Amino acid sequence: MQANLFSRQPPSFRSFIIAVITCLVVLFFNWRMPHVVQPARDVLSTAFNPIYAVASYPVLSREWLSRQSKSEAQLRRENTAMQAELLQANVRLQKLSELSAENTRLRGLLDTPLILDGRMEISEVIGTDADPLRHIIVINRGSHNQLKVGQTVLDDKGIMGQIISVLPRSSRVMLLSDKEHSLSVRLERSGMRAIVSGTGDLGMLKMEYVPTSADIKVGEKVYSSGLGESFPAGYLVGTVAKVSRHNTGEFAHIDITPAAQLAGGHHVVVLFSNSLAQEQPDADR
Repeated sequence: MQANLFSRQPPSFRSFIIAVITCLVVLFFNWRMPHVVQPARDVLSTAFNPIYAVASYPVLSREWLSRQSKSEAQLRRENTAMQAELLQANVRLQKLSELSAENTRLRGLLDTPLILDGRMEISEVIGTDADPLRHIIVINRGSHNQLKVGQTVLDDKGIMGQIISVLPRSSRVMLLSDKEHSLSVRLERSGMRAIVSGTGDLGMLKMEYVPTSADIKVGEKVYSSGLGESFPAGYLVGTVAKVSRHNTGEFAHIDITPAAQLAGGHHVVVLFSNSLAQEQPDADR
């Protein structure tokens, strides 16, 4: 009767019933005796691994290509962003370096031992004279700041020059290196007085009318003498760089290296003499 029942069913139904019975038997053995079923399961898993790999290859390839394309685009975006950040960081670093250097210069100007008395005005160099043969700079202080023609301009190292013209909000300063500039100086060691003039070279001055017999040595410092009342006395002008004595000449050829940064100064100090400093409070009143 049972054989007749199965024989009457379509083959597909019989296969389904057999598969269900087989699964139930395997589940029973897996539940009651897992140590018996586990080896068979391992063998089947190993056998089906290549099939799983082949079946999943198209999906994995598509995902891999998608990740690669996204990674490349992302890397390009990150690279661009990092380059922009690096550029901004370099710009900020340059600004910080300039601010640090400017702070150092300003501290040097405020703490310089050259300024012994009188009022001073810190100013910024904002330009140079249009004539390339003249060594004249323009600063951002003028008559509104009580500046006057003849005042001494210096940095934290020494004398830079002298104000030659004043406008309401700016002034023109002739540097020591200008060919038309000269000042009276004295030598540190011997105290001998001489005249130092500009040569047209920002890095070199010359000492004129010094006899060949004068006792002058390389490295000796040169200070303003105060004669002529053009510059106050005791401010550093430069250092003796070279002394050439010729038997045929009456005077020695002496080169002076300026102490101030004539070529690269950014901030300067305008020095008020004692008289100007005393006049200022009266003018304010």
